[in-house]
Amino acid sequence: MAQKFYVVWEGRQTGVFTDWDTCKAQIDKFAGARYKSYKTRSEAESAFRGGAKAAIGKAKPKTAKKPSGRGLKTYSAAEVEALPVKTKIFTDGGCEPNPGKAASGVAVYREGEVAELWFGLFNPQGTNNTAELNALHQALLMAEKEIAEKATVAIFCDSKYSIQCVTQWAAGWEKKGWKKTGGEIKNLDLIQPMYLLYTKLKKSVQVLHVNGHVGVQGNELADRMSIHGIDAKEKSFTQYEVPASLKKILAMRTG
Repeated sequence: MAQKFYVVWEGRQTGVFTDWDTCKAQIDKFAGARYKSYKTRSEAESAFRGGAKAAIGKAKPKTAKKPSGRGLKTYSAAEVEALPVKTKIFTDGGCEPNPGKAASGVAVYREGEVAELWFGLFNPQGTNNTAELNALHQALLMAEKEIAEKATVAIFCDSKYSIQCVTQWAAGWEKKGWKKTGGEIKNLDLIQPMYLLYTKLKKSVQVLHVNGHVGVQGNELADRMSIHGIDAKEKSFTQYEVPASLKKILAMRTG
């Protein structure tokens, strides 16, 4: 059988691959995957340079969702990359099972390059929501330092719950004495200090939503860090050495 060459324009990793198994690993269950096979390497490399218009993918790339009422706009990978801020902080939380062993992860980019990776805050009796809230809290603390250094900052989180708790709902809960109609406010011990910090920073930081596992590299790195935190049972929030190649991180297991 003649060898084929596989181009991946949208996937966990992009480029030209020489076998189907490697190509499949980049696109399997990846929303908006774009890929195509070619008979020769030169055709494949030319197609990759030319972009995804010629691709025959299983799904069209996702576009950002328009906000509805007080809902959240979801930023695509292209919109994240194009946002003109110096520091971009990505957060994620993992929990296995839910509730169960939980931890948080953060990836920090400066000037478009990965600068820092963080993991930890392990909780043997956590939830996905507590892990996501803890990650967002750490991101806000990092944003505070970046802003003090005159950097422009955006935080990207794939938990709508966490974002809305801090940027929307908490203001109303505070006015009502930290109560809400219909029951208790879960995770209030985490939300209150985060909201206090957010109110200090909100004029200088954007807290934005991205979908998980759709090709936003920063989100993928934060995801790997959260799962590493579970595996390592790391209770503190610890910096992970950024490797020369991010493939090592992206090859780690996902949440």
